[in-house]
Amino acid sequence: MKIFKFRIPTILGIGMILFGIIAGVLLVLKEQGFISQASPDIKAQNITITNITDNSVTISWHTQTPVASFLTYGQTNPNEQAVLDERDTKLPSAHSVHYVTVKNLLPKTEYLYKIISGKTATDILKFTTATPASSQINFRPVIGSSFAGDQPLDEGIAYLSMADASLQSALIKVSGNFLITLSQIRTADFAEVFLPTQDTTVKLTIVSAKGQSNILFKLGDFDKELPAVKLGEDLDFISNPPAIPSATPSASPSLQDLSRYDLNSDGKINSADNAILLQNFGGNPKNKKADLNGDGKVNQKDVDLMSREISRFNSL
Repeated sequence: MKIFKFRIPTILGIGMILFGIIAGVLLVLKEQGFISQASPDIKAQNITITNITDNSVTISWHTQTPVASFLTYGQTNPNEQAVLDERDTKLPSAHSVHYVTVKNLLPKTEYLYKIISGKTATDILKFTTATPASSQINFRPVIGSSFAGDQPLDEGIAYLSMADASLQSALIKVSGNFLITLSQIRTADFAEVFLPTQDTTVKLTIVSAKGQSNILFKLGDFDKELPAVKLGEDLDFISNPPAIPSATPSASPSLQDLSRYDLNSDGKINSADNAILLQNFGGNPKNKKADLNGDGKVNQKDVDLMSREISRFNSL
């Protein structure tokens, strides 16, 4: 007697798994009380697409009140895969500012997506990835910090725009700090790598539930970090260029300081080292040197140590 084995086709099987994941997320949200009656307060607003490359894209949005939210996407169906906010791990958490990066995409490909916010869902939306880059630019990242009053901003997004370039962004999540990389920035049509110069005008917009700020500056105006920005203020360094400090002998850090704080081994302790530290923020850092206090993770204690050293040598 023949025994017939029942097999689920591979594509169908994958589809069932993905459907189960998405359905599971929705079920858990409902059980935890995150799904509530539809309300304008929890609808996704100001949906913005940034950081488009040939294999990734960042989508951000805001809600009037904190709510658990996530994104689903696919090539032919917007419900094929689910992606959580960068700050969430296994389940969506309630935020007012939402920031999702979709990775492992195909180049020059159109995708469909929807945003699930509480019990509401957006209409089907679209984005298209860029063509593969033929090169990368070696332009330093834009680094800065933002404050709400006298306290570092704990949630927000920094958007960076330049004429004829695609929009870039970074999530503000560590003591008000942000770092926007420019190595893969594309032209506005996403066809080529954008090549800025020192004289390129930049508009930086800080957006949060607590307010907004804008900064205008030339890309070459600041060798290190931008001045700290307080929500509600607008700074124009095009009309009012920053003062150029008089030349003073630079401090020479000791070999012991360099071995600990000079993360990029350029013989200096500056904002470039701070940028590396922020890129390794969290448990099990890729660059072990970023764990300045040796506790197995990069956290606020390490940020404070680095800030102290940078300030010390800049003041000498």
